[in-house]
Amino acid sequence: MSDGILKMLEVDNLAVTYGSGRLINHAVKKVSFQVEQGEAYGLVGESGSGKSTILRAICGLAPVSGGTMRLNGAPVTSPRDQNFHRSVQMVFQDPYGSLHPRHTVDRVLSEPMAIHGLDSRNDRIVQALAEVGLGPTFRFRFPHQLSGGQRQRVAIARALILEPKLLLLDEPTSALDASVQAEILNLLDDLRRKRGLTYILVSHDLAVVSYLCNRLLVMRNGDAIEELTTDRLREGSASSDYTRTLLSASHGFARRGSHVPNARATG
Repeated sequence: MSDGILKMLEVDNLAVTYGSGRLINHAVKKVSFQVEQGEAYGLVGESGSGKSTILRAICGLAPVSGGTMRLNGAPVTSPRDQNFHRSVQMVFQDPYGSLHPRHTVDRVLSEPMAIHGLDSRNDRIVQALAEVGLGPTFRFRFPHQLSGGQRQRVAIARALILEPKLLLLDEPTSALDASVQAEILNLLDDLRRKRGLTYILVSHDLAVVSYLCNRLLVMRNGDAIEELTTDRLREGSASSDYTRTLLSASHGFARRGSHVPNARATG
């Protein structure tokens, strides 16, 4: 990236290690990348490649054994402080498992505001639901009363209610039906543009990454293989054999491109 471009996140030689001795697992091996403000950046690779571990390391859920991270130019400290969690939020893969089954949507959205001492909670909840395409009638429902797409919308609303600048998206559509995936991707794309958000998206689906992201980093066995733009991805002009193998394994992705249906109904 050229000088003068504002960087939301800078990751330098990040390493994550589990265990020790013969049982040591180098889950992430000195990975570096930078994400510009307002950008959607993708992390792709096979299961076990380290892409989700990077997200967990960023938000303090995985043990960092080496390297540094900077958020908006400031070092990321350990443990993460309240300012970090106001700026960075995560949306998980499983929209049911990430919501407490005995908590209403109202309580799910109220808890982050209570933790951070925010006021105007009623107005914020109504606005957050509206932003993700859910009306006020959803406010007092329980997760089991919602479809998968609706639960993921609530999870996105919970992440947005603190007005963060960076969203970490860990396979946010992989547990959903294809048509609902399209709705959630359209929602995420709209929210990023309207709010000026920055995304880091983890996915094994190259079509999803190509639809939502500007650039991506290909991961394999904890290593960064190559970084490329999604235009290059669509053109099939990857430089590494591994990335070309991913392309050819993605059900004709290189031939069909990255079309995602423009579905807008509530899922």
